[in-house]
Amino acid sequence: MTPTLSIIIPHKRTSMNNISMVMNFDMLLHNTVNSFELIIDTESPKDPYRIWNESAVAARGDILVFTNSDVLMAPGWDEMFVNYMRDNAILVGYLVEPGNISVARGNVWKSFGKDPIEFNWQKFENWVSTHRDDVLECKEGRGWYMPCAFRRDWFLRTGGFDTTLGFPNPNDSMFFDKCRDTLGTKFYRVRSFAYHFQALSSRDD
Repeated sequence: MTPTLSIIIPHKRTSMNNISMVMNFDMLLHNTVNSFELIIDTESPKDPYRIWNESAVAARGDILVFTNSDVLMAPGWDEMFVNYMRDNAILVGYLVEPGNISVARGNVWKSFGKDPIEFNWQKFENWVSTHRDDVLECKEGRGWYMPCAFRRDWFLRTGGFDTTLGFPNPNDSMFFDKCRDTLGTKFYRVRSFAYHFQALSSRDD
């Protein structure tokens, strides 16, 4: 059976990031409504944007979700991505961050643990269940870059991320801007929550 979603994760193998990846997988199994395949690439320090580009070619789902191993998905995170998906559109959700580094404008500063060992899964999910209705199911506008979702065939037609400048150049931001300016791409923020540990892969070897 063809999955609805292809979830693609570049994974840098460190002791803390490995713990997060296991938790990430467990939460995807518990909290994803639609059928999905999970593509994990561990060829670190390979450019993650190149991983997303290459994995998108091999993916089988109609909808691509680009995310990271230090991002944990809340219950039903995928429902609105699927419900509001459309052509020439990029969809993002709401990212909750503990403040290990500065929290980007538009993200939610709320700590449920600064790393996966401290993380309180139940408290995070309880908070999401209490606050999920504070946001609209879908509204036009941009949020944080990852996790993001779009149609696979559309992403492939765009040519994907420009990787000529290498990582850590902000190729996601450049891609979003290019799509807006040259393709007339629409951006939507949907009712989808995830928890991001921030800078986890740089905190141990």
